Amino acid sequence: MNGSADAATTIAIAQLGTVAALVIFAIVGRGVTARCLALLAGCVLFLSSDLVWQVAGWASDVPASLPASVGIADFATAATGTQLAVAMATAAAAIGGVVLVLAYAVRRVAGAHDRTGVKPDLTATPQAAEARNKRLMGILQREHEKLRSVREMHRYLELATRNSQITVLFQDLDLRYQWVVNPRPYLIPEDIVGKSDEEILPEQVRPLVIGHKTRALQTGTTQTFEIEIPGNDERAWFRMDVVPISNDDNRLTGLVCTAIDISRSKRLDMMRTDLSRRLAETLQRFNLALRSEKIMVFSQDTDLRYTWANSDETQIGSIIGRTDDEVVPEPDRAQIMGLKKRVIETKRPVSGEIGVGEGADRRWYDLHIEPNLKPDGTVLGITCASIDITHRKRNEEQMRLVMRELTHRTKNLLTVVIAIARQTSTQSPTVEAFVPALIARLRALSAAQDLIVADEWAGVDIGDLVRVLVGQFIPPHSSRVTISGPPVILSPEASQNLGLAIHELAANAVQYGAFANAKGSLDVSWAVKTVDEKEVLSFTWAETGGPAVSEPTRRGFGMTVIERNLSRALRADVDLAFTPGGLVANMTLPLEGIVPFASPDRALLAQAS
Repeated sequence: MNGSADAATTIAIAQLGTVAALVIFAIVGRGVTARCLALLAGCVLFLSSDLVWQVAGWASDVPASLPASVGIADFATAATGTQLAVAMATAAAAIGGVVLVLAYAVRRVAGAHDRTGVKPDLTATPQAAEARNKRLMGILQREHEKLRSVREMHRYLELATRNSQITVLFQDLDLRYQWVVNPRPYLIPEDIVGKSDEEILPEQVRPLVIGHKTRALQTGTTQTFEIEIPGNDERAWFRMDVVPISNDDNRLTGLVCTAIDISRSKRLDMMRTDLSRRLAETLQRFNLALRSEKIMVFSQDTDLRYTWANSDETQIGSIIGRTDDEVVPEPDRAQIMGLKKRVIETKRPVSGEIGVGEGADRRWYDLHIEPNLKPDGTVLGITCASIDITHRKRNEEQMRLVMRELTHRTKNLLTVVIAIARQTSTQSPTVEAFVPALIARLRALSAAQDLIVADEWAGVDIGDLVRVLVGQFIPPHSSRVTISGPPVILSPEASQNLGLAIHELAANAVQYGAFANAKGSLDVSWAVKTVDEKEVLSFTWAETGGPAVSEPTRRGFGMTVIERNLSRALRADVDLAFTPGGLVANMTLPLEGIVPFASPDRALLAQAS
């Protein structure tokens, strides 16, 4: 009896242990079906345990046995209390299990209806069930195709973003990365997912990026901006597009961020900017060189319409959009347009000298013309380089004038020299007297020529002429010499003839007049007066304090130069007075005959000098 009791107790404890394991599995296990079946089995084992009923105190009120053949009416008299309770609990547990299984089946069918839209029919025939199964299989196949299409699109997205250097990321409302497509080459998704911008981005760009993302979450608008990320070797630039994402209830769920690597375009922009700056500097130097050399470069189309020019600084302003008919004066148009049309027709470069304008405004250019050709040889237009050679042409013209004037002056000078030599020889009794006299007169003539050249052939100031010629005999700043008069410019011819007369007066003063002793003095003065409504130059040479003089009995070379030469060459009136105090010479010369006259040749000659 005790042995059977101990075995029953051991079985009861084992049952309770099994019940406890099943309950634990029902709580922590996976799958609703498995958990429900575990709970059902635990209940059956728990209710069928004798130990449970004995603890409850119900075992003594139930009959001891229950024959299988007895009916329900004899059940209470045939079974023990414990067996009856176990049977009833087992039946209740079985009924509960059936109810749970049915409920689970109904739920699965209802769920399938919700997912597929097909209402289950539990009373349907096999043919209807087969049709329903086909519809379900079709729905499942379509869903499978959609899933495969999504996977393909995801793969294509990864390929497209990888080849285009685009990174796509998703962040939740806490700005933590949830997934990433095509991270940068040196990153993998595990380095990004689950982290925030504070953990990934460099400190320099962190405030900018977080600020834009926060603004996108607050305003619900897309934010676009650029960031620069410094690196060890080189910098990287990205264009960021931050798009807020909402669910079906219009509630924000996070951000989709697109980062496009624009480093190459940025570097190209920087290179383009640097090249543009260098090109501008080179073009500026090129234009400066062209302007300094008075060179103009321009292009024209086949209609000879100006399409480009390196400068608008022309005599008529900008020429862009205008034609030669509008720009070139009519007298010069035929020559210029003929050269340009010849280049267009022959496709060969041409050079030539052209003149534009009239009179003093006429300009000369060295024009070089080349055709602009397409790859197939068709003429697009012409490019011309025009060099202003006006100064050179004027210099050449002035040189011709100088040579012509020099030839004329040389002939005149030789004529004067011959006349001086002839007159000196006739007045000199011996060769020894002839040579010094001739040299002195040639020196005076040379001094006058020096002044003419020094004043650029424009004329000689009469004061400079007197000081130079008197200075050959006595210093002009000596206290014995007084020179006074207004500035008067003498023509080269007047300077030469009046200079010879002054030389003869000074030489005579040294030999016979004021400079023949140590006490004499000389006063030279001149003034411009009006006589008979004509301006004249009144020139006075007055000597005092020298030896007593008297009128000479014969006319020498000096008297001839002073009286006859001045009268013939300059239409001068000469009055020589030999007073006891010294020689006084008064000369009146018409102003129009001794001042430089306005002639184009003489002006050009002065410019050339």
